[in-house]
Amino acid sequence: MTAPAPSAEPSRPLWRILALLAVVALAFLANSMTPPPAEAHDALAESNPAQGQTVTENLDQIVLTFNEAPLDGLQGGILIQVVGPGGHEATTGEVRIQDRTLSRAVLMTDQGDYTVSWRTVSADGHPIDGSYTFSYAGPILAATTAPNPSATTTPPAVTSATSTPTAANTSPGTPIALVIIIIIGVLILAGGGLWLATELHRRRTSK
Repeated sequence: MTAPAPSAEPSRPLWRILALLAVVALAFLANSMTPPPAEAHDALAESNPAQGQTVTENLDQIVLTFNEAPLDGLQGGILIQVVGPGGHEATTGEVRIQDRTLSRAVLMTDQGDYTVSWRTVSADGHPIDGSYTFSYAGPILAATTAPNPSATTTPPAVTSATSTPTAANTSPGTPIALVIIIIIGVLILAGGGLWLATELHRRRTSK
């Protein structure tokens, strides 16, 4: 009587393990290709005067409140500038920082529409900026009390300070993709090796 050929059942667990590893690798690949959620930057929460407001009382400062305090150590990247009718700048002195609030003094010498431009450094290191307008119909000061040009020389020094935070944005996508390709390649080679070993074993035992 011819003895029955040995069953190839013992090799099945190896194929199951290989299939499981392949599923894990594909899941990891799909997860890595999903774009990460965008990081929320700080935002302007409140301003005084507010957007579109008509101010009828004396105004001596602009106050901006954000949802988070600015990044510490990068005060050079913070700016508040107010420009009124005819391009006249109303801000004077330096920006004051208190927790989440930024403020700067103004001298209102004209009635009319004003534009507030601001720039700060978000807590995550990114520079953010914006602008809004309001109208001024309150008392005005004599032209002789307008801020002299030397008091408004802080904005030009801001430009270089905002370039540092953005340099921190580097994408880790390439190294991850390379690792995934290597894993898939290893799984394919391992599968080929297991198949070859199983086939050779089957042929030897069937003789």
